[in-house]
Amino acid sequence: MDNRLKGYDNRNRIMISRRRLWMIGSIILALLVLFSMYFVSKTVTAQREGRRIKLVTSVEIEKGDTLWSIASRYITEEYDDINDYIKELKNSNGLTSDTIHAGNFIIVPYYADASR
Repeated sequence: MDNRLKGYDNRNRIMISRRRLWMIGSIILALLVLFSMYFVSKTVTAQREGRRIKLVTSVEIEKGDTLWSIASRYITEEYDDINDYIKELKNSNGLTSDTIHAGNFIIVPYYADASR
């Protein structure tokens, strides 16, 4: 066999090996991306044993109270964050600003177990 043909054959084998290695690496990378997307997108939630119902109570606003302080006392886990809960407090009471006054009453929604 001619030495030039042997060199060509070896280069051809190396190119085929590189292509296979690249393909296998690409497949592994794609599988890793798919698995990571699957596991990252999983949300774990705990199931409650009982049913929760939404209730309201009326609270007298005391000197120094703010919507934030009232929300901090009454927020339950059903609300994503305190700002969403403050928006609900304002909506429930027809408030257009964050200003509240001592001596007035405010309606405060909250969730509790249905068995209560």
